[in-house]
Amino acid sequence: MTTALSQATGSPAATGKAERKVDPAARRRWGERKEDLDAVVETLHAADTAGGRSLVPRFSRASLFLLLVVLPLASIASFAEYPLSVKDDSGSVVTVPWKPVRIISLTLPTDEILLALVDPSRILALTTFAADRGISSVAQEASRVPRAMTLSVEPIVALHPDLVFAASWSDAAPIGQLRAAGVPVYRISSATSIAAVEDKIARCALLTGETQNGVRIIAAMRSKIAAVEGKVGKIPPARRLRVLDYTTFGSSMGKGSSWDDVVRFAGLVNAAADLGSDEWGQVPVSTEKLLTIDPDMLILPGWVYGETGGAQAFLRRVLDDPALRGLTAVKTGRVSMMPEPLRSSTSQYIADAVVWLARTAYPELFK
Repeated sequence: MTTALSQATGSPAATGKAERKVDPAARRRWGERKEDLDAVVETLHAADTAGGRSLVPRFSRASLFLLLVVLPLASIASFAEYPLSVKDDSGSVVTVPWKPVRIISLTLPTDEILLALVDPSRILALTTFAADRGISSVAQEASRVPRAMTLSVEPIVALHPDLVFAASWSDAAPIGQLRAAGVPVYRISSATSIAAVEDKIARCALLTGETQNGVRIIAAMRSKIAAVEGKVGKIPPARRLRVLDYTTFGSSMGKGSSWDDVVRFAGLVNAAADLGSDEWGQVPVSTEKLLTIDPDMLILPGWVYGETGGAQAFLRRVLDDPALRGLTAVKTGRVSMMPEPLRSSTSQYIADAVVWLARTAYPELFK
């Protein structure tokens, strides 16, 4: 019997699709592979700790799984069986009943990840930011997706999605309503490191049944970062430039932020790393504190929300401010606007942020 709930959520009962049966032997093989992976991860991490920290980040558990277990397999169907149940970043168990073909993304990072993972025909909607060239790395690709959406229950349910990605900090009430309507909602947190970005990509790949594409994306990221390491890895610590990102509302990113990772992998020193930061890694920076820090490089935003030309105007204010003319970065011409799709990226494009920053800081190494 077809129920009202199945009609609302596009379940097999409503669509005529047959649910896939789970092969117990496949589940057993999956468990054996996971046990093998746990041993590999512990061995590699122990060796990494004993041998000193590499500039290139360690593989996360999820990306190690993709690279060491998934890649050698001719077929991934044996362990990517649905229904698939995983715990999201808010601690809730989310069950995806079948390989999703009606996906909605409500965060910019998942917009960017999904457009590289799955065919756009499987994506029903992206965020309103996805098509904004000022902040999105996938503005062109986003034009192939028919809708831009926010977290609104009725319009989402009406589309019968089989998987929705939403921010972990989103309002819990509409998330609960969507789940009550039978919509699988995976709440994803903001990545605060490159390793965490890898984890997000790996989890999105698993949920969408596109683990081989996840391997490809993570491998491409690591290749870009390794190429930068080959250029900047031999710079002595004493010669590494100190860099500070500086926003229009007077703050920078310190330890525990994705920016801090970008800076380190680009071969620089985060000038705000030793300052107290909040849970998101943000550090308030007054004009007086900026003068005290006196960074070698100053990175300004390339986009300001709601202000056309706001980034250029902010650059002009910084360069023309008499109080800041004594800054080393101003005197040496090392004040730059960083493209916002890179500066704020917490998707695979964070690797491009590393490349941009390294090239901007040490252009002589990339000739």
